[in-house]
Amino acid sequence: MNRRQVLKNLGLGATALVATPAIMSLLQSCTNEPEFIPNFLTKGEGHALRRIVDLIIPSDAAIPGAVDVGVHQFIDNFWNEAIPEEGKAQVRMGFKGLAEEFKKTFSKELEAGKSEEFDQLLGKYLAVDKEEQKAFNKRFGEFYQGFVKDPSTKLDSDLACNQLFGQLRGMTIWGWKNSEEIGEKVLKYEPIPGQQVGCLPVSEATGGKAYSL
Repeated sequence: MNRRQVLKNLGLGATALVATPAIMSLLQSCTNEPEFIPNFLTKGEGHALRRIVDLIIPSDAAIPGAVDVGVHQFIDNFWNEAIPEEGKAQVRMGFKGLAEEFKKTFSKELEAGKSEEFDQLLGKYLAVDKEEQKAFNKRFGEFYQGFVKDPSTKLDSDLACNQLFGQLRGMTIWGWKNSEEIGEKVLKYEPIPGQQVGCLPVSEATGGKAYSL
């Protein structure tokens, strides 16, 4: 396995999220149901996913958060339907590591976790400096090379949490921005084909808003 391939595959179950019709259909079919019953994750893992997604992009009085537009459901369905078995195995390892780290830190299972406890772990693993993250990525690259040769290779819980949270942060932001509710009502929405106007400042073109796609 060469270095380029390792870097390409960095991240647990990493798959480039591209706004294809199939992926967009998967996203737009999701809603915030009163009870989240995951298709891919276990009940306890689904509980953790929903709270982590809500912490990454919470709601406020004016704008719906990630859970409000069903991003947690989208991520679970994406893992269930759109990634290969190798990616699924890595995601499962990530949540196994999260469960181990959570129990070690709080002496309880994921299913009983509170938002403030998940927030504590998010802060620990996402608020690292560049050098610390570089070290995490180097360790994951070494793990991945071993995993390709031997799928039974174990992933330690510390590294699993860092990589899983990083992947969840990216997927949550992508899913939230591309949801119908946020894309059309919060961000600047311009139906295809739109128009090309060069040399126009963002403040004038969109009122300072990012485009939804």
